[in-house]
Amino acid sequence: MSLRERINHNCKLCIYDPKALGTWRQQVSLCDIKSCPFWDVRPKSRHPIPESTLRCYGANLGSFRSLKSIPDEG
Repeated sequence: MSLRERINHNCKLCIYDPKALGTWRQQVSLCDIKSCPFWDVRPKSRHPIPESTLRCYGANLGSFRSLKSIPDEG
């Protein structure tokens, strides 16, 4: 397993809840445990995170400068 795969696996095991809103990458992207040694290199969502997911996690867009939200559909 590569280093990237091990970091991804660690982050997914740590924070991902399949019953919670958002994909595993979205949930890991929104992780706020800055004391984690993997925080700076954690996997990030490849797509914009929906506003509903950001609101659910109480995400402050200023804290997640690289993560743009997209409007909810519907």
